[in-house]
Amino acid sequence: MAGGSLLAGHYNPIAQPGEEGYTTMPKHHLRVLFENDSAFGNDGNYTHGTRIDYAQSLENGDAWGISLVQNIYTPETHTDGAVPGERPYAGYMAVGAAYLLRGENFGASTELQIGTTGNPSIARYTQNGLHEACDMQTWDGWGEQVPAEATVQLNMRQDFRLPWLEFDCGNGWQTDATFFTREDVGTAFIRGGAGLSVRYGVNLPASMQVNGNRAGNFGIGLLDKPGYRRDVTSYFLVASIYTEFVAHDITIDGGVVHHFDQTCSRKPWQVEAQFGLGVSHGGIDYFAGAVYHSPMYRTQKTEAVYGTFCATWHF
Repeated sequence: MAGGSLLAGHYNPIAQPGEEGYTTMPKHHLRVLFENDSAFGNDGNYTHGTRIDYAQSLENGDAWGISLVQNIYTPETHTDGAVPGERPYAGYMAVGAAYLLRGENFGASTELQIGTTGNPSIARYTQNGLHEACDMQTWDGWGEQVPAEATVQLNMRQDFRLPWLEFDCGNGWQTDATFFTREDVGTAFIRGGAGLSVRYGVNLPASMQVNGNRAGNFGIGLLDKPGYRRDVTSYFLVASIYTEFVAHDITIDGGVVHHFDQTCSRKPWQVEAQFGLGVSHGGIDYFAGAVYHSPMYRTQKTEAVYGTFCATWHF
């Protein structure tokens, strides 16, 4: 059989159904993801995000999924009200349902989210509860947050495998790369962009190709890597860069129904970069990384830097 081997012959990089080294994909995939800026000593702007998603594999290799997401935003300055020139207090919570088209060279997801801003997003209670539990200073300006408004959002994502960036580096080490595009259209966000994700490691898994608290991004992954051994430990480094154009952001611009006095002006072109470490062992994926996000509004004093942490159970 052509091809190399990993871990002293325990990995078959081109195993197919019926051959030694082939394992079927688990049916259920549950991921819990957290993003928080306190990992780097910051507290402001995009300050915390949570995403919980579940995906179920279908017999044709595709999947369907559901998700719950909450994002929390505050000004850079600790005050008891809105700060001119800084991001307003804002919370966003949504539930989503998605279909994931999966393939070896191309994958796509479409997720519909129904959400809310304002007090129903429970952002103020989540943040204050966490800060009190951790004996941190609470933020007292939530009385002037972006008003409550129901949102409808259609989010799409496409992943493209780049075989010409896949190399066997010897001793079981490999590289791979994914080009990805995203489009969000709705009353919460209107934005779209493209990016590149590159990985280097051993037994690169199908999941954890593109990480982060974004709609359409599930723990199952959209590209089904041929020959991946699910019973062999995976570990890798990942780096990604993403550029997008933002035409509307409800957490800065306010909603489309209720009047809101903006405290800052949204920046249309934004860049996000990520670097992290992923490990997959015993049916569980672990990921920890750092994210850099360029200024989201014109008078933002510092770029956003925050940590991202997630675990995915495949069963």
